[in-house]
Amino acid sequence: MLVIKRFSELTFQEAISLWNESWKHYFSDMTMDLNRFILKIASEGISLEKSVVAVYDDKLAGFVLNSFRTINGRRYVWNGGTAIAPAFRGMGVGKKLISVCLNIYEEEKVEVARLEAIKENEAAIKLYKSMGYVTFEELTYLQHEGVITTWIDANTEIQIKEVSMHDIQRLSLFKPTTPWQTQFQSLKDFICVMGMKDEIPLGYAVYKKMHKETGELSAILLYQCVTNEQNDLQEDTVRELVKRVFAPAEGSVKRMTINIPKKEDYLNKLLRETGFTTYVEQVHMERIIRQTNDSQAVKTFSEID
Repeated sequence: MLVIKRFSELTFQEAISLWNESWKHYFSDMTMDLNRFILKIASEGISLEKSVVAVYDDKLAGFVLNSFRTINGRRYVWNGGTAIAPAFRGMGVGKKLISVCLNIYEEEKVEVARLEAIKENEAAIKLYKSMGYVTFEELTYLQHEGVITTWIDANTEIQIKEVSMHDIQRLSLFKPTTPWQTQFQSLKDFICVMGMKDEIPLGYAVYKKMHKETGELSAILLYQCVTNEQNDLQEDTVRELVKRVFAPAEGSVKRMTINIPKKEDYLNKLLRETGFTTYVEQVHMERIIRQTNDSQAVKTFSEID
């Protein structure tokens, strides 16, 4: 018998045990300790009260985590993780969980539901498609380790300066609905830089530097890189932003993009020419949530046949 309950009903130990068990034999190692799990919940704005757990014959079988945000007056929800424990895969548990979540989204007046899925995870993508999700873009993690030797001379017309998050948000070219984990609300200790010519904004980048306990730089993560596509200096702007983000070129550190849209643009072209290679690719999917006056009561916390 399958029962769906709130994630918030679990103890911390049950929660982390379910998380780690449900990600076994996945495409990458998603396991973590309790401290990291709590940090994930906090940084990504996960609502445990509106996330769901499947219980099959009194055994924890899987879960869906949900996070909600209002962006430019529009209500969004993000699926922060769907996973089923190995013993319960292929039994329709995932479909039941997502069906319940869709009812929750309607109750929460969500307009757009989004998620990311590993591109090779055909079973998960098939499931999401069957529940009404469609892919609207592909995302990529690119990485580079070692010294960069391909930087070219700077374009002195473009000035790169560090700015605040609010400076970026005021730009007409600001994109607030980037992938969930790259949005400002999900980030901590990030740096913003803007490319300008004659005080006119041409583009911006958002990134983070990570350091070892000794203070030595260990990694640089690029979360956003947006430029004015109508400007003749777009290619140069991308180059100068990337050079600023991933400097110093002679430093042998790990450099990575986080869920950057994968497309034939100047950013991807430049990074690949610089020696960046694909680490992970994902599909970015969404489902428009229809609001109806006669929505039935949410099935979330009752027994489901």
